Formats: sequence, structure tokens, C-alpha cells
Amino acid sequence: MGRWAEDTARRCRAVSPAVALPIADALDTVAARAVATPAIVVTGPVSSGKSTLVNALVGRRVAPTGAGECTRLTARYVRGPVDRLDVVLADGSRRPLPLAEGGRVPAAVGDRLGVDPGDVDHLLVSLTSEALDGLTVVDTPGAGSARRPRGPARGVADAAEAALVVLPPTALPEEIAGLADAARHGPAGVVAVLGRADTVGDEADAAAVADGLSRRLGSHVGAVTPVIGLLAETAVTGALVTADVAALRALAADPGTDAALVDPELFTTAPSPVDPATRARLLDLLDRRGVGLALALLRARPEAGVGDVCAALLAASGLDRVVDRLRAEVRGRVDLLATVAAERRVAALAEAERAALRADRRRGAPDGGDRDLVRLADLLEDLRARPVHVDLALTEAAARHGSGALPLPADLAADLVLLADPAPDLAGRLGLAAGELAGHAARRAATWRGYASWGTPPGRADVAGTVHRGWARLWGELTR
Repeated sequence: MGRWAEDTARRCRAVSPAVALPIADALDTVAARAVATPAIVVTGPVSSGKSTLVNALVGRRVAPTGAGECTRLTARYVRGPVDRLDVVLADGSRRPLPLAEGGRVPAAVGDRLGVDPGDVDHLLVSLTSEALDGLTVVDTPGAGSARRPRGPARGVADAAEAALVVLPPTALPEEIAGLADAARHGPAGVVAVLGRADTVGDEADAAAVADGLSRRLGSHVGAVTPVIGLLAETAVTGALVTADVAALRALAADPGTDAALVDPELFTTAPSPVDPATRARLLDLLDRRGVGLALALLRARPEAGVGDVCAALLAASGLDRVVDRLRAEVRGRVDLLATVAAERRVAALAEAERAALRADRRRGAPDGGDRDLVRLADLLEDLRARPVHVDLALTEAAARHGSGALPLPADLAADLVLLADPAPDLAGRLGLAAGELAGHAARRAATWRGYASWGTPPGRADVAGTVHRGWARLWGELTR
């Protein structure tokens, strides 16, 4: 973990001995979480394709998928030495449960354990997948689900430092409030995707819908990337086998296949050299878009094998773009995201203590004083005074601008993107010698300070002020 997360943990542990035991325990938990493996919560409405995308990200067909609501419990996917499922009950105890056939999380977990389903809090799924190195993935029931996490399970979802938000084409800004905590505090640490992009038309249609979502929701979630989760899942999990490609090759040679593919039922029932069960399996793995892509490839290259088909599916799915964003915007900013999430937890502790004091006073209980609240408030003030908040403001502004929700002049946008990029060697990226960077930073800081004060519209003025603080901080660091 990075410098600021470790600093946050140190400050929390320093305050811990001076407050009451329950608050001290909570601060120790905040400290431990700040330097632990970061988590990303996958959140969005019911049936938006979250679990299919989870499977693609972890490289296994483990999360239940299908039509309707499939995710009924919060599930944490972590890297482990063996594939294993533990059911975590509401009292904190764990019960092991075998994974179902094919390594999937079984349905009706409570019934299989002989416990009331309401007593099951969340699932802990350990996998040997390398995709989970350094990152925990949390899958949640959809927003609006009757099984939305509450109590400890809600804590599992809201403890995540980042969010992958899976959106339908009709998503509205007010729906963001129903998502997991990390998504509500975006756009920093939020990667938003248009789930099931194949349902809105062809690739151009999906890009247009995603751009519309970006402009509409960009202030909350940043840019929106179209993705076809089913194609991604099939391409990376090894679900497509040689027999499937042989069936696709036979369908590609059949002149009646294209006409039958216009309707799923017709595709599985029309006369064909491939049996109906196999055609139904192909639809389950690829849907009509994927079948069409595979047929086109095999007609152009009849010798193509499983690897070739999977590569084409992966390219069409958009998963690579999502993974690139996760690498840059989540893994590349873990220190910032963990620090900000820890501060939110300290703020929640302070608010809970404030509410408890108010409740005690209303009941006429003996006043124990507000010593602990004062110490929490002082801690929070110290945490928020650190220069890491300049990085947060730059990251958020860059995400809003990149989504199209915050238009900026070209020179302001260029400086914003430059400062928000965590890549090293800023002088090299500017084409400057190392000794020239301090002077450049001072000049740019003065430029944007003046711009922010010259009657500039509020939105642009705020960004100019943020860019000014970024350059001014850099100048201060270089001239100490």
C-alpha cells in the first residue's frame, strides 16, 4: 500500500488509545482496512449483467447468471490457494459449502446448509485465479432487489474502495443513490460500463448510447464504456470448447443459418445439420451477436480454432477496454482511493458518535462528555488537510471532463489531464529538463489562479482553481 494509506493508518492508530474501547476498535479496523487488499464492488440495477461481468473479470464461470435476478447474496471473490466457498452467517460464523458442478456458486445456499436463508449474510469465495491478485471483487444484488444487502453484508459492499457500475441504457442520475457506497462517492474510483451493450444495436449504436450516458451521468460516474459481458465471459473462462467450434463450422456452411438466426426460437428449431440442444448451448454461450461473429470468422477462415474464435469474441466484447480502465483508474490509484475511503469511514464514526450523544441527551442520560467526538473531529480535520486531497480533486475533475459532462478550454483540459495522470516523470512528459519544472509549475499556477478570478463561469473556475493548486503544490515540493 502507498504513502497516504499508510499515513492514514498511522494517524488512526495514534488516536485509538485516547478514545473509548468501541471507537478504538473501530479505528483499528479503519487502519487495517486502509492498508489491506483493495476491493472493487460491482453494482447496478437488477439484471444489468453484473454477475456475467464478474465471471469475465475473475476468469471463471462461478457467479450465477441467467435471465432475471440471479445474485441474491453479496459475494466476495478473493485470491486463495484452493477454490473454496464459505458461507458467512449474520453472527459472523462461517460454514464451508462445496461449489456446485462446474465450480459455480450453488443456488439456495441457506437450504443446502439447513439454515434460514435470512441468517446468511454473505458469501466468501476463494479462487486460484490470477485475476484476483491484489484485488478483491464484490458482487451484489441489484439496486431495487428485495435482497439488497443490509447489516454486515451492506458493510462488505460499502467497504470497497472502488466501484464497477454496470448501467442499463435508461439509467438516470437519481438512480446512483441506490448503488454501493463507492459508486455514490464517484467519479474518482468509479469505472462505469453499459452492460449488455449488444441489446441496444450494433457497435456504433452501443457507442452512441454509452456517450449519452457519459454526458448524463458523468458528474457521478465518469465516462461509460460499452461492454458485452456474455461474450467476455465465454472468451476468458474456457467455456467454449472444440465441439462448439465444430458445430459453429457446420452452421457456417449451412445456407439456412443466417435466416434462422434472426430469432432465438427459430434458430434452435429450424432444420439444421446441428442438433437443437447444441444450438441452444451456443445461444447460452454467445447469444445471437456472438454466434453471428463466430460464423463470419469461420466463413472467412474455416481452419480457425477455439483460440481464434475466443480472441474475436474478446475483441468484440469490449472487456479489454474495461480492464485497461481498471488498471489505470483503480489499481493505479489504490493509494488515493484507500485513503479517501478510510476518511469516509472516520467521518461515519464521528457522525455515529454525534448521533449517540444527541440520543443520550434526549433521554436525559448522564452526560459523558464529547471527548471522543472531539478527538474524532480533530482526526478527520487532520486527515482532510493533507495534500492528497488535491490529487482527489484533480482526479474527479479529469473524470468529469473525460465523460463529456464538463467541457473545458483546451489548454485548461490539457493541464488537468497532465496533473491527474499518476505516471512519473512529469518533466519528461512536458519535454522539460528537470531543473525547468519548478519555473514552469510557478507560471502555470499563476495563469490558472488568474483565470479562476476573471469572471470565469463557476464550473470552469472551480477546475482552474484545482489546477492552480496542483501546480502550486508541485512548485512547493520542488523548491523546498
